[in-house]
Amino acid sequence: MEYKSLIGSRGSKANEKVISDLRIEDLINDILGKDKDQFLIDIFKEPLTDRSIIEFRLKIFSDIMDQKVYNAIAYFLNAIKDCNRLLNLEASVYEELKYGFHIDAALTYINALESSLKLMDGLVLKSEGMLYFVNYLKNLIQSDGFQALKSAAYEAKASRDKIKIRIRINGLEVRVTKEENGEDLSSKIEELFSRFKGQQVQEIEPVNYHYSEQITHIHAAILKGVYRIFNKEFNAMKMLKDRFPDIVDEGIKTFAKEFEFYLRYIEYMRGIEANGYRFSIPQFTDDGSVYVRGFYNLLLAKKKVAVINDIRTSGDKRIFIITGVNGGGKTTFAISFGQLAFLSSIGVPIPAEEARIPLFSKIMTAFPTEENALEGLSRLEEDVARARDILNAADNKTLVLVNELFSTTTSEEGFELAKRFIDKITSKGSYLIYVTFITKLATLEGVISLVAQVQDEKATYRIIESSPDSRYMAVLIASKYHLLYEDIREVLK
Repeated sequence: MEYKSLIGSRGSKANEKVISDLRIEDLINDILGKDKDQFLIDIFKEPLTDRSIIEFRLKIFSDIMDQKVYNAIAYFLNAIKDCNRLLNLEASVYEELKYGFHIDAALTYINALESSLKLMDGLVLKSEGMLYFVNYLKNLIQSDGFQALKSAAYEAKASRDKIKIRIRINGLEVRVTKEENGEDLSSKIEELFSRFKGQQVQEIEPVNYHYSEQITHIHAAILKGVYRIFNKEFNAMKMLKDRFPDIVDEGIKTFAKEFEFYLRYIEYMRGIEANGYRFSIPQFTDDGSVYVRGFYNLLLAKKKVAVINDIRTSGDKRIFIITGVNGGGKTTFAISFGQLAFLSSIGVPIPAEEARIPLFSKIMTAFPTEENALEGLSRLEEDVARARDILNAADNKTLVLVNELFSTTTSEEGFELAKRFIDKITSKGSYLIYVTFITKLATLEGVISLVAQVQDEKATYRIIESSPDSRYMAVLIASKYHLLYEDIREVLK
């Protein structure tokens, strides 16, 4: 049966500046942890523009978020990893040992597929991807090739089970012989330990024996002796490896790799949810409207300090101007929405209680950068260059996020440059979130004014739709300590 990807077609890698500005690299590190695979890293950096592929992935997520389905897929993944571990050990041991590892790998693989199918039986699956996976498993297990592998693996195991030896050590002499008609000590052992029945006995942790590290030349010499004694049985074991050198089906290999994408993200979600935050499946709007309730910054949620916020468009208005106190969470708000939009474009659940958003064609950013001495660019020149790049590439489905653009000029010059930029963005029909200290921008026609809130002279990190407030945190602090101009004049009198 032909394999069909659970990821679907791949996207295009996002712009590195966008990845940096939105701290996507930090998110990926949190999601994947120390065991990072380049395939998974690439998937998380490749936004999609094909809505059908995004929804294909989201429906798979909806299925796997059911605990029983999750458990079945987790079992499948772990079993395939065990099989691969045995195959890797096989490659590193003496020739005579390879046959045994090959048998164990084959039996592990056979059990992985058959048990996974049993676990999936009766579960309610709705996604095309999961239904296809189950059907693939059924067809593979019923195939002549799989049944031949299964028969050969159990025949090889039966031959291995016949190998029983007795080792006698006398000084430096080691003698290996067949174990024939040896004394059965099982009844004596059972009688000896019967006194412990019914008592609480501390459980002893099993010891993992890594053959590739423990096998010495002495073990190898003994094994060669065993090989000569049980030549017929070893040849039967060898036949399995000769007939089926590649145990794992190529489709199963790819399924296992792609399921990692889903399970790693769900495991990450559960960690964030344990901190009291919620995820949801994004709904994509056809009319271009935005309505997001209870969204937050994932990097802060990890530390249990994220504040939830809302955002919504109003009619045809797509331009959001964020002003307010310094340190009030304005930039965090913009980054959080950018992260949400980015994650929705790769087809994963997003950090929000509810989200209805357009499928953005691209995300573009312009955040402050250090002056580039090598290119001879000042901060203002850098701002102008990034603004130009955005305007050249933006369309009516582009999300633009800017932070203090043109802030190195005077207030009047900054206002004029920003106004021209906003006018151009508006004419293209793009979406814009603009963080700025220029409150006058929030009074422009056709924009939505968002303001960072303060309570008892402390930032709440809540950003709400409101008329711009010219009071900044610096002014509030100066007022608290009587350092305003009027206060100083009063002291000097």
